[in-house]
Amino acid sequence: MSSAPRRTVPATAPQAPEGRRYFPAPIYGRQAPTLPPDEPVPGTVEEWEAVTAVRPDTPHVRALRFLSTAGDLLAAIVLIGGGMGLIGLATHL
Repeated sequence: MSSAPRRTVPATAPQAPEGRRYFPAPIYGRQAPTLPPDEPVPGTVEEWEAVTAVRPDTPHVRALRFLSTAGDLLAAIVLIGGGMGLIGLATHL
């Protein structure tokens, strides 16, 4: 039993790294969009932001802050008073 003679393949030298090309997806070839002239650049701080806190001081905002604080205080009083009442109830049973 004889097999067919092997075919010799010519030897090729490996390609140099600069000879290889990598073609990424076309989306990566796009340039970054330019911002309109009135749009601030991300990461920059305007002068008024660097000096003051960004919190408007209008009557409506003050009222909401007061209601929020009053609600927090009321919740704390109810929780503490309820806990004291439950402890007192548990000691008398």
